[in-house]
Amino acid sequence: MTTVVFSMLLVLEPGAAGRPAPAASAVSSPTIDWPDFFASVSARGIVYSDRLEALEGKRVRLRGFSVVREDWKRIILVTRFPYVESDPHDSEAELDIPFDAVGIVWRNGVAVPKVPECPTVEGTLLLGNRVVGSQTVAIVLEDAVPVFARKPR
Repeated sequence: MTTVVFSMLLVLEPGAAGRPAPAASAVSSPTIDWPDFFASVSARGIVYSDRLEALEGKRVRLRGFSVVREDWKRIILVTRFPYVESDPHDSEAELDIPFDAVGIVWRNGVAVPKVPECPTVEGTLLLGNRVVGSQTVAIVLEDAVPVFARKPR
């Protein structure tokens, strides 16, 4: 469908064929959300949704609640719901982070400001178990950057 629309634009707009295509950065990355993640979850494991598998290796956006620890360098976790440790006086070795938390690995060289409670991030989607910080997660956004709302002009 995109090809048909683009072809129609070339036919309908005089001189359009001679102009360069818009830059890729002008196109927004697709947004993913927790209902998109899994086709099934059972004692045998998880099955990723067809949509998530189709987006693997591509840049995507995600908005969720941040889990930040001082000993985690250049990474955070993002969860569907606000995260609260069950007992802040207990050992930090065992955290109650949900299984569907997403690991965010910040891009090298990007100065990341203080992470808000509910950030939007963009990164390359990787599927499969990986250790991020001290947690094993099934979904990671690598080479991630924070996404800020555009200021009105």
